[in-house]
Amino acid sequence: MNNGDNSYHKIVEKIRSGDQYAFEKMFHAYYSKLCVFSNSYVKSLDLARDVVQEVFIKIWDNHQEFEIRQSLKAYLYQAVRNQSLNQIEKNKQKRRLSESLKKHEEITEEVESPDLNTEELTQKIWKLVEELPERRRSIFILYRKHGLSYKEIAEVMDIKRKTVENQMGKSLQFLREQLDL
Repeated sequence: MNNGDNSYHKIVEKIRSGDQYAFEKMFHAYYSKLCVFSNSYVKSLDLARDVVQEVFIKIWDNHQEFEIRQSLKAYLYQAVRNQSLNQIEKNKQKRRLSESLKKHEEITEEVESPDLNTEELTQKIWKLVEELPERRRSIFILYRKHGLSYKEIAEVMDIKRKTVENQMGKSLQFLREQLDL
């Protein structure tokens, strides 16, 4: 699976025909990244793994009907996003408790010193990213952590490319303001 995702038609055809090796290749190529992505929604790596595994199980169980009309990468991220949102809906009470604890931790943390090294700056940036509204945060994470293009993000999130551009611009402006850059 190359980064351009150009060969996905062949992979999809092989999976549709029951080629377990092609399925395993796809699984190994995307599993870890999809777990990290799902974790940005469900806030639990174990739950994220379950979500991603569920997506791959559904693909394999229905491999004869496996058909996509976008890039394989965008399809998988969209499927994991949808499954993550379904999982969140099933676990609303757990999510509220998790958010509550997270906010409490953020409030009690000490303010970092102004002369930050690169690692501290990176940590501060990702803490600020967590403060972004959910959709804006998801767009930022898909672009910066997962390397999706604006077009692929638009497909995954079912929004217009221009919306992705605007949200990224707002995210970067917020980060600049917060970091005094």
